[in-house]
Amino acid sequence: MEQKDQDRVQKTLDFIQKDRIIPEDPWFYSRLVQRIENEAEKTHKPGLAGAVALRLKPILAVIVVMIGIAGGIALGKVISTPASSNEPLTSVFPIEEDANAAFFREINDSIYEQILLMK
Repeated sequence: MEQKDQDRVQKTLDFIQKDRIIPEDPWFYSRLVQRIENEAEKTHKPGLAGAVALRLKPILAVIVVMIGIAGGIALGKVISTPASSNEPLTSVFPIEEDANAAFFREINDSIYEQILLMK
Protein backbone atom coordinates (compact mmCIF):
# COMPACT_ATOMS: atom_id res chain seq x y z
CA MET A 1 0.00 0.00 0.00
CA GLU A 2 2.84 2.32 0.75
CA GLN A 3 4.37 1.84 -2.70
CA LYS A 4 1.08 2.82 -4.37
CA ASP A 5 0.93 6.05 -2.37
CA GLN A 6 4.53 6.88 -3.31
CA ASP A 7 3.71 6.25 -6.98
CA ARG A 8 0.72 8.58 -6.81
CA VAL A 9 2.76 11.30 -5.15
CA GLN A 10 5.51 10.89 -7.75
CA LYS A 11 3.00 11.10 -10.63
CA THR A 12 1.48 14.24 -9.12
CA LEU A 13 4.89 15.88 -8.70
CA ASP A 14 5.85 14.94 -12.27
CA PHE A 15 2.62 16.47 -13.55
CA ILE A 16 3.22 19.70 -11.63
CA GLN A 17 6.84 19.96 -12.80
CA LYS A 18 6.03 19.58 -16.49
CA ASP A 19 6.54 22.66 -18.56
CA ARG A 20 3.14 23.52 -19.89
CA ILE A 21 4.06 26.55 -21.94
CA ILE A 22 1.79 27.50 -24.78
CA PRO A 23 3.71 28.03 -28.00
CA GLU A 24 4.23 31.68 -28.83
CA ASP A 25 1.99 33.17 -31.50
CA PRO A 26 3.84 35.74 -33.65
CA TRP A 27 0.64 37.59 -34.59
CA PHE A 28 -0.89 37.83 -31.09
CA TYR A 29 0.28 41.39 -30.37
CA SER A 30 -0.89 42.77 -33.72
CA ARG A 31 -4.34 41.16 -33.27
CA LEU A 32 -4.57 42.54 -29.74
CA VAL A 33 -3.73 46.07 -30.89
CA GLN A 34 -6.26 45.83 -33.73
CA ARG A 35 -8.99 44.65 -31.34
CA ILE A 36 -8.27 47.52 -28.93
CA GLU A 37 -8.48 50.05 -31.77
CA ASN A 38 -11.76 48.57 -33.00
CA GLU A 39 -13.28 48.76 -29.52
CA ALA A 40 -12.16 52.38 -29.19
CA GLU A 41 -13.89 53.25 -32.48
CA LYS A 42 -17.11 51.54 -31.42
CA THR A 43 -17.46 53.47 -28.15
CA HIS A 44 -20.10 56.16 -28.14
CA LYS A 45 -18.63 59.63 -28.17
CA PRO A 46 -20.88 62.23 -26.56
CA GLY A 47 -22.09 65.03 -28.77
CA LEU A 48 -22.37 68.68 -27.90
CA ALA A 49 -25.25 68.10 -25.46
CA GLY A 50 -23.30 65.36 -23.67
CA ALA A 51 -20.22 67.54 -23.37
CA VAL A 52 -22.28 70.44 -21.98
CA ALA A 53 -24.00 68.13 -19.49
CA LEU A 54 -20.62 66.84 -18.28
CA ARG A 55 -19.46 70.41 -17.69
CA LEU A 56 -22.68 71.46 -15.94
CA LYS A 57 -22.88 68.61 -13.41
CA PRO A 58 -20.34 70.07 -10.95
CA ILE A 59 -21.83 73.55 -11.31
CA LEU A 60 -25.34 72.24 -10.61
CA ALA A 61 -24.06 70.32 -7.59
CA VAL A 62 -22.51 73.50 -6.14
CA ILE A 63 -25.73 75.44 -6.76
CA VAL A 64 -27.82 72.79 -4.98
CA VAL A 65 -25.47 72.83 -1.98
CA MET A 66 -25.58 76.63 -1.82
CA ILE A 67 -29.39 76.63 -1.96
CA GLY A 68 -29.46 74.09 0.85
CA ILE A 69 -27.14 76.17 3.03
CA ALA A 70 -29.12 79.37 2.35
CA GLY A 71 -32.38 77.58 3.13
CA GLY A 72 -30.96 76.24 6.38
CA ILE A 73 -29.81 79.69 7.44
CA ALA A 74 -33.19 81.22 6.60
CA LEU A 75 -35.06 78.46 8.43
CA GLY A 76 -32.79 78.87 11.44
CA LYS A 77 -33.53 82.62 11.58
CA VAL A 78 -37.28 82.03 11.39
CA ILE A 79 -37.38 79.33 14.05
CA SER A 80 -34.94 80.75 16.58
CA THR A 81 -35.85 83.50 19.01
CA PRO A 82 -33.55 86.50 19.16
CA ALA A 83 -31.18 86.59 22.11
CA SER A 84 -31.77 90.32 22.70
CA SER A 85 -35.49 89.83 23.35
CA ASN A 86 -36.68 91.38 26.63
CA GLU A 87 -39.49 88.85 27.05
CA PRO A 88 -38.74 86.06 29.47
CA LEU A 89 -38.72 82.59 28.02
CA THR A 90 -41.57 81.57 30.32
CA SER A 91 -43.93 83.81 28.38
CA VAL A 92 -43.01 82.03 25.19
CA PHE A 93 -43.22 78.59 26.77
CA PRO A 94 -45.55 78.81 29.76
CA ILE A 95 -44.62 76.52 32.60
CA GLU A 96 -47.46 74.23 33.52
CA GLU A 97 -47.57 72.84 37.00
CA ASP A 98 -47.13 69.13 37.16
CA ALA A 99 -50.32 67.40 38.33
CA ASN A 100 -48.32 65.00 40.51
CA ALA A 101 -46.54 67.87 42.25
CA ALA A 102 -49.85 69.52 43.13
CA PHE A 103 -51.26 66.24 44.44
CA PHE A 104 -48.28 65.60 46.71
CA ARG A 105 -48.28 69.20 47.94
CA GLU A 106 -51.92 68.80 48.98
CA ILE A 107 -51.11 65.56 50.77
CA ASN A 108 -48.22 67.18 52.63
CA ASP A 109 -50.39 70.13 53.62
CA SER A 110 -53.10 67.84 54.96
CA ILE A 111 -50.56 65.84 56.98
CA TYR A 112 -49.24 69.02 58.57
CA GLU A 113 -52.80 70.07 59.37
CA GLN A 114 -53.52 66.72 60.97
CA ILE A 115 -50.36 66.95 63.09
CA LEU A 116 -51.27 70.45 64.24
CA LEU A 117 -54.80 69.39 65.10
CA MET A 118 -53.53 66.46 67.16
CA LYS A 119 -51.65 68.69 69.58
